Amino acid sequence: MTSVAAWIESTSLSRFIINRSWTWPTLESLHFLGLCVLIGAVLIMDLRLIGFQREIPFRAVHKLMPFALLGFTVNLLTGVMFVFGEPQLYLDNPAFRIKMSLIVLAGLNFVLYYYKVDPLLTRLGPDSPPPPLAKGVGAASLIFWFGVLAYGRLLPYFG
Repeated sequence: MTSVAAWIESTSLSRFIINRSWTWPTLESLHFLGLCVLIGAVLIMDLRLIGFQREIPFRAVHKLMPFALLGFTVNLLTGVMFVFGEPQLYLDNPAFRIKMSLIVLAGLNFVLYYYKVDPLLTRLGPDSPPPPLAKGVGAASLIFWFGVLAYGRLLPYFG
């Protein structure tokens, strides 16, 4: 990983991030805002998938998906910039590797939701109980995303 980190440190993007006092705080602020949007949307969607707030139709909750994807995109872009800013902190960090693994699992869980659960939900009535697969996908999503939060917070302590 040190050769990858050395290459990253030699890029103009890395120098841009490190040599300007405003970039890191701006990236952190954007990362935090993206995280709030992502986790807020995911929390509402997943709790409904698990079976809470049945009076809210699945279609209404589904309309939060673009917000979740927007929050994820902001976090992806700012996260990549964090790695370019301090590659040594991230690439050799076990908390970062676990966090990335959890993001991959959350992504696979989303694929399962999109192809298997969402088609089931479109056939259900507005206040129908969720099928067991939907409950499992919702619970797994919450576990993965809160794990991402926890390991993201632990990054400085393992680095």
